[in-house]
Amino acid sequence: MLTVDFIGLLLTIALVGLRYPHYVLSAGLIHDCGRIVMAIFLNGHIESVTAAGAFGSAVVTGVGTSVKYVLVMMAGSLACYLVSAAVGGIGNEPTAKLIHPSSILKNPFAVVTLRLAIVSFVTNMWQLF
Repeated sequence: MLTVDFIGLLLTIALVGLRYPHYVLSAGLIHDCGRIVMAIFLNGHIESVTAAGAFGSAVVTGVGTSVKYVLVMMAGSLACYLVSAAVGGIGNEPTAKLIHPSSILKNPFAVVTLRLAIVSFVTNMWQLF
């Protein structure tokens, strides 16, 4: 079952990229696809997926150990980071523009996916502990 959390998406847009909400939504799609692909790769059964950008979650059963569950949990951040590295363009941006969510960027998709990976990683670590 797929559930869309609009409040989580709006909060993600506010934290990750106010100028580029369409890139944030596409990065959120990459994030959720990364979780689904990792769950399938680990032979897990996907019960539900909550699409909420960086605050999304997936309920996966049958993965066995807690290490595999953490892999499924962090797969969205990893997918966003890999896409950001593959697209490139982060090296051309000043550090201040990498942090500020409403800055004008030369390569916005790479920066937005990197921001989403970082925010998602922090929220996932918060959920673990």
